[in-house]
Amino acid sequence: MSTNPPGWYDYGPGTRRWWDGAKWTEHVQSTEDGTDAPPAGPDDAQSSEYASAGAPPSGPGFTGAPGYAPAGGAFTAATEPKKSKLWILWVVLGVVLLGIVIAAAVLIPILIGVFSSGGGVDEADQQEAVRAVELYDEAWREGDCDKYLEATSEAFRTGNQLTDCAAFEEQSAGFTQSVENYQVEVVGVSSSERTIFVDTTETYDSLFNADGEPLDTPEPIEETWQYTVVEIDGAWVIDNAFVGE
Repeated sequence: MSTNPPGWYDYGPGTRRWWDGAKWTEHVQSTEDGTDAPPAGPDDAQSSEYASAGAPPSGPGFTGAPGYAPAGGAFTAATEPKKSKLWILWVVLGVVLLGIVIAAAVLIPILIGVFSSGGGVDEADQQEAVRAVELYDEAWREGDCDKYLEATSEAFRTGNQLTDCAAFEEQSAGFTQSVENYQVEVVGVSSSERTIFVDTTETYDSLFNADGEPLDTPEPIEETWQYTVVEIDGAWVIDNAFVGE
């Protein structure tokens, strides 16, 4: 005996029929356009393979022909209003926009700092580079090897063949005996990425001529220099130096 509840059940291709809980009724419905089909007569009902079964066909959980869902299944799903999934799109867009805002808040100050400092260095770095040049000048005038080592890179010392304090102090002593009134003026600072260039004008009175002979009257000299300053192990040091024409 069927225990299927009353409802519309599939009754053949394109048709549903009303089951009153105990038997088929004469009410038939088209599944194609939703309109009622003409009432089925007793002969029609008897001729149907489903009517002869004495119970409506059903899906899993009910006895009947496989592949047909009971009332409340396919019919209910077909007539229920579709739920919009547009909210998922708005959630995704919101997450993306939030990520853009956070990235902008982090990157913009960094980029402003990079470009305003002339390519990767800031004002503090430039001040440290100038300090390295000034320290280098003091080392020569004072014969201070510690300042010389602090202000220069190993590559610079090797290139000038002044790799140890003994060699530097000897050269420094000769320098101080050959010049007077040595002055260094920083006239420009520029940079490229993490390299800083310090331009100076250096003036002094030379006590010897080009042949190394003493002069009766000191000769005033003015030179232009450019120091290449790089950061090594967190400290800005002179890595090269060129004298202008």
